[in-house]
Amino acid sequence: MFHRNAAFALLSSAAMLLAVPAFAQDKAEIYKLMPNSALSGVIDPEMADRSDIAKALPTEKRNPDDKLVIGWTEITLGNPWFVAVIDTAKAKAAEYGYELDVQVADGDPAKTSAHIDAFIAKGVDVIVLDPTDLAAAAADAQRAVDAGIPVIALGTVPDDSPLVTTVLANPYGNGFEAGRYVAQTMGKDAQITAAAILGTVGNSTSESRVNGMITGIIYERSEQLGLGMSKEDAMLAGFNKFQELKTGGSFTYPEVKFDVLSMGVGLWTEEGGLDAAEDILTAHGSKMNLILAENDFMGIGALTALENAGLKGKILVACAADGFRVALDLVKSGDMLVTGLNAGSETGEAAVELIHQIFDQGLDANNLPLGSYFPSAIVTKDTVDSVYDPDTANPFFKYTVPPFKSISELKG
Repeated sequence: MFHRNAAFALLSSAAMLLAVPAFAQDKAEIYKLMPNSALSGVIDPEMADRSDIAKALPTEKRNPDDKLVIGWTEITLGNPWFVAVIDTAKAKAAEYGYELDVQVADGDPAKTSAHIDAFIAKGVDVIVLDPTDLAAAAADAQRAVDAGIPVIALGTVPDDSPLVTTVLANPYGNGFEAGRYVAQTMGKDAQITAAAILGTVGNSTSESRVNGMITGIIYERSEQLGLGMSKEDAMLAGFNKFQELKTGGSFTYPEVKFDVLSMGVGLWTEEGGLDAAEDILTAHGSKMNLILAENDFMGIGALTALENAGLKGKILVACAADGFRVALDLVKSGDMLVTGLNAGSETGEAAVELIHQIFDQGLDANNLPLGSYFPSAIVTKDTVDSVYDPDTANPFFKYTVPPFKSISELKG
């Protein structure tokens, strides 16, 4: 999915997501809804300890004379984000002298399962799994662990399972911060009339990013208008409004001057974002002033649709991910209002770095959370210059892999 540069550290929502009631009887309603496909990235203040779950972790540092072999099953190489994951993972593995066996599932859960079985037969030291199906991924991980091989996931958190952890950006947190920035930019007096474009309904990353954006707008509007919502109140209100959007196609929220008229599906691509935005603009273009796009590619497609319709500059486009260089340029020019930071290159590097820390540095990874989310962060016109990477080989922003924190550390 992320630790970020000081220039945009102030935008981190990690503290927000962890600032929660101390006692079980005071647990806010939003946390009782977890796990939920629209809440990936929200930290449960009472998450259970995972140290008793057998994960097949090594009990001592490996012999450096032995080649460490990583079996890696990737969901797809069908867009630049995933290509960056693998390219960076290969480079990091080579740096540490590891063998990296990459297989591509092409979105087919049966292929992912077959890859896991092949890695078990081969006797790899560790498996990295990018899930194609969350329930199947949990079962795949269990088979590997039963065979004595630890499993690390990336990109999307599978169902409860014996994974070591999942490496990813924070879908909800990045969306939340992007939504707050939208409300801050538009000001307390503006009616926000929006449409949303997400990759697909039912995907936890898609739903959590868009839910986070909606919630961020609601929370910031509450602050602006003096409505007195706590963060958890706003999170519950945003969740409920997102459910209205998902089931009914729209919602109104007059108390915070915020309506969403339509939701489109763009399958994470520029072409999909263009098609979804064209349909939305045909139906609602004269009423809107904002498009909430889950990722950069769909946001770029929406910008093309706006230009074709003569509405560029009249309707803002805000994205929850990913911080590709092309999106950074659009943020700098003012064409895109904001995007979240979610580098494929960082995800790939972080997964290999975690393996290095476990096998070569003795990291105790037995009580990592099921999702090890990178701190939430966004980039805006004011901060974009600070995140440009002078290395043009990196298609994303500058990043530093953050430390991995145990459940005990997260609960503080």
